Amino acid sequence: MRLLFIILGLISAVFAVILAVLPLSNFAFFPAIAALIFGVLAFIKTRGTNKPKHTIQLILLLTIISLVLATYKSINATTEVGDTEQLEQRAQDSEEDAIEELNDLDISE
Repeated sequence: MRLLFIILGLISAVFAVILAVLPLSNFAFFPAIAALIFGVLAFIKTRGTNKPKHTIQLILLLTIISLVLATYKSINATTEVGDTEQLEQRAQDSEEDAIEELNDLDISE
């Protein structure tokens, strides 16, 4: 059971770090929380034995790194809005084209 928690924790922690570095950093919270839970469960299973805890410490370290990166990126994210004149002009042109097409339609019963 301990080995299962360690493997799941490592996979989740690495996945969380990868997502935290990518522009999808908001999705890094889910695997990071899963890795944190698996790491704590593995630590609890290992606490009474003399088995090494280095891998569990690595899981917790990677989880903390991914949580810090994702939190930093979500707090300091700036959204830049480009020039909207072209978009407004395009919308107006398409509206005028639609009105012309509707006027050109011959609706007869």
